[in-house]
Amino acid sequence: MRVSASRLGFHGAGLCLGFGIAWLCAPAPQPEVARAFLPGELGREAGAAPTPAGAAAYRTRHLWIVENDGGEWARANELTPSFNFSHAMQRIFPPALAETHPEYFPLVNGQRLRPPDESYYWNPDLGREDVARHAAEAAQRFFDEHPQTESFALGVNDGLTFGESPETLALTTPRTWFRGRPDYSRLVFTFMNRVAADVERTHPQKYLGALAYFWAENAPDFPVHRQVAPFLTADRSQGYDPRFWREEMLLQRRWADAYADEAKASRRIGLYDYLYGQTFLVPRIHTRLIAESIRHARRVGFTDYFAETIPNWGLDGPMPWLVAQLLRDPEQSSELLLEEYYRRMFRESAAPMRAFFERCERQWRNQGGDAYWLKHYRNEAQAALFPSAVCAELRALLDDAAARAKSDLVRRRVAFHADAFGVTERFVAMQEARVRLASALMREQTPPEELARWLHEFWRAREMFVAEGERVRREQPFALGAISWRDWLRNDPTAWACDVIAAKGGDAAQLLGEASPESVRILVAACAVAAGRNRQSVLRNGALAGPRRAERREAGLLRGLPTPESWICDVEPAERFSYRWSDDERAVLAIAGAKSLSLRQWNAVRTRGLHRATIWFRGRVAPDAEVNLGLGWRGADGQRFQSTIVRVPPGEWPTWTRLQIAALPPEGAIDVGLGLTIENQSAADWAEVREFTLEAFE
Repeated sequence: MRVSASRLGFHGAGLCLGFGIAWLCAPAPQPEVARAFLPGELGREAGAAPTPAGAAAYRTRHLWIVENDGGEWARANELTPSFNFSHAMQRIFPPALAETHPEYFPLVNGQRLRPPDESYYWNPDLGREDVARHAAEAAQRFFDEHPQTESFALGVNDGLTFGESPETLALTTPRTWFRGRPDYSRLVFTFMNRVAADVERTHPQKYLGALAYFWAENAPDFPVHRQVAPFLTADRSQGYDPRFWREEMLLQRRWADAYADEAKASRRIGLYDYLYGQTFLVPRIHTRLIAESIRHARRVGFTDYFAETIPNWGLDGPMPWLVAQLLRDPEQSSELLLEEYYRRMFRESAAPMRAFFERCERQWRNQGGDAYWLKHYRNEAQAALFPSAVCAELRALLDDAAARAKSDLVRRRVAFHADAFGVTERFVAMQEARVRLASALMREQTPPEELARWLHEFWRAREMFVAEGERVRREQPFALGAISWRDWLRNDPTAWACDVIAAKGGDAAQLLGEASPESVRILVAACAVAAGRNRQSVLRNGALAGPRRAERREAGLLRGLPTPESWICDVEPAERFSYRWSDDERAVLAIAGAKSLSLRQWNAVRTRGLHRATIWFRGRVAPDAEVNLGLGWRGADGQRFQSTIVRVPPGEWPTWTRLQIAALPPEGAIDVGLGLTIENQSAADWAEVREFTLEAFE
């Protein structure tokens, strides 16, 4: 049908066709906006200038550290400098201040702590009013010298020693708990309110940035001063657990309501996320959780945002970009933003690439077990979230995307993510081989031929993982953050396997042969000849027998178990932690509910030969929990050398099993340390240990 010009009309930029009295209007397509999806040329899409952030935006929007690209990606996505709020006590109360004001520092066991320089494990005696006055004077000087700066950082140190002065005890007792940790919010925010009251007299329009962090995440039971600006920390990737997520949404609302009504119009409250990235080698994608949190927090009154980011751009996909867009306007549809991301980044390959990242997100959200802060951070157990069968499904989607790519740009973009995921695949393969080997070693009836096969598979997978990780970091430096090889390689059951194989009549050296690194061949040879060498016991009281010192407590919180004189024990206070010593001749230590426990002993190195340690263990270990036996070394100047551990594989181990580890002392080591570490036990976990040994061979 022909339509005359008189029947055509333009409404704005849209085209409308009139049919009688009805109008059918089709809005004209909006021009695409310029985007920086990834740092560098690979992630840029041309287009019109984006609309500037409006009133709905978070006032400060900072992702630390996005990438070392000169800040180009951050500027393109309208990020801002950070609000001042983070860890600051070591700067305001430098350890040298203890010479003139020892009373400012925490009281522990009746003595004022004199912390070493550059230490952060402590906090000032926050209950004292003179400590608050000192902090207020520091803030006032800062504002006088920097009149254009709106905030002064007063975040607590990243440490758990607060002391037990009468003033601090008055604000921390009776003891309460939040998220399984001691709740010190009354202490921290009483201190903040006192500082703010002083600062208000001289600088009533300024803010004091604070951390609602770790022992102070909970909102206090009193109003927060209008000039106190807390940043609420949480690992919101744990929102797969509905109980945690409900609690987090309620906590955000409680913090927004923690101000008097007349203060709410001028309050500043920050949301603090952990969007790693680096320290993970599997995709840690939770776009829908993070979008819901950013939107909810802004609606209830949060004003500022900060995240530790350090992306693995090749594994995290759209996460950093999506967050940056939602910070500019949290009410945008995250689904439409994600649709744009996949359509423009991958074009003809959009469908399989979207399926890849959405499958990764489902895999993350389908995990089980307890939710806790930074779960899987630097923890090899994260590999279990993406088992080989799932990796194969994901690789098929990447292959499909590569096959559909028609342009060089799309091929390069798909390859960028495919290369990063190749490191995930090899990491998972190595971890599965390591768990198979360790599980076989825990079962004493395993034939030597099977142990030898698992040892060979572990080392082949380990070498492939290292080679691929180094290649991708070299060729695609934005795809993965710097890889901390120690995190992923320190669990090494090689010496344990070699010893057991030899005891059963096998030959591990022949199996591994020349294909293994020289360091491994040296270790295997040392294990093979150790049985025929003179040996000496290095450990003092490995039976854990005899009198024990009293528990070590601070402010009523358990910080160390009662142990024999030669042993050192540290415990992180946790609500459900319990322990029990047996009273029989073979002392048995039973542990449950541990957040972090270490039991260790240091002794002099008397020979440069092999050192071999053992411990007897039984218990249950959740997939993300850690039970480690470790050997460490230190030099004359206190320098710590890289340690080696063996880790109990996840599962039920109801009968006594011997863990074993061996290593050669590094050049310059004068002390050898043997240690047991137990971390992140689930509600169903338990552990019992007895009879440590540490032997050195001539």
